[in-house]
Amino acid sequence: MVKKIKKAKDKGKEISGYVFVGFFFLGLVGGAFYGRYDLGALAGLAMGFIASALVRMKY
Repeated sequence: MVKKIKKAKDKGKEISGYVFVGFFFLGLVGGAFYGRYDLGALAGLAMGFIASALVRMKY
Protein backbone atom coordinates (compact mmCIF):
# COMPACT_ATOMS: atom_id res chain seq x y z
CA MET A 1 0.00 0.00 0.00
CA VAL A 2 2.79 2.42 0.89
CA LYS A 3 4.65 1.57 -2.33
CA LYS A 4 1.53 2.35 -4.39
CA ILE A 5 1.14 5.75 -2.72
CA LYS A 6 4.84 6.55 -3.23
CA LYS A 7 4.65 5.42 -6.86
CA ALA A 8 1.61 7.63 -7.49
CA LYS A 9 3.38 10.64 -5.93
CA ASP A 10 6.43 10.04 -8.14
CA LYS A 11 4.16 9.80 -11.18
CA GLY A 12 2.45 13.05 -10.19
CA LYS A 13 5.81 14.80 -9.89
CA GLU A 14 6.89 13.51 -13.29
CA ILE A 15 3.65 14.55 -14.99
CA SER A 16 3.69 17.97 -13.31
CA GLY A 17 7.22 18.52 -14.62
CA TYR A 18 6.11 17.77 -18.17
CA VAL A 19 3.09 20.05 -17.76
CA PHE A 20 5.30 22.86 -16.43
CA VAL A 21 7.75 22.63 -19.32
CA GLY A 22 4.91 22.42 -21.85
CA PHE A 23 3.18 25.55 -20.57
CA PHE A 24 6.50 27.39 -20.34
CA PHE A 25 7.25 26.72 -24.00
CA LEU A 26 3.67 27.60 -24.89
CA GLY A 27 4.24 30.99 -23.26
CA LEU A 28 7.51 31.43 -25.13
CA VAL A 29 5.83 30.65 -28.45
CA GLY A 30 3.04 33.10 -27.65
CA GLY A 31 5.61 35.74 -26.73
CA ALA A 32 7.53 35.10 -29.94
CA PHE A 33 4.31 35.53 -31.91
CA TYR A 34 3.96 39.05 -30.52
CA GLY A 35 7.71 39.74 -30.46
CA ARG A 36 7.85 39.96 -26.65
CA TYR A 37 9.91 37.02 -25.39
CA ASP A 38 10.15 38.47 -21.86
CA LEU A 39 6.38 38.66 -21.36
CA GLY A 40 5.97 35.24 -22.95
CA ALA A 41 8.47 33.74 -20.54
CA LEU A 42 6.72 35.34 -17.56
CA ALA A 43 3.33 34.15 -18.75
CA GLY A 44 4.73 30.67 -19.38
CA LEU A 45 6.18 30.53 -15.87
CA ALA A 46 2.89 31.61 -14.34
CA MET A 47 0.85 29.13 -16.37
CA GLY A 48 3.38 26.38 -15.69
CA PHE A 49 3.34 26.90 -11.93
CA ILE A 50 -0.46 26.97 -11.79
CA ALA A 51 -0.91 23.93 -14.03
CA SER A 52 1.75 21.87 -12.25
CA ALA A 53 0.18 22.73 -8.88
CA LEU A 54 -3.20 21.55 -10.17
CA VAL A 55 -1.66 18.30 -11.42
CA ARG A 56 0.07 17.73 -8.07
CA MET A 57 -3.23 18.30 -6.25
CA LYS A 58 -4.84 15.59 -8.39
CA TYR A 59 -2.11 12.98 -7.69
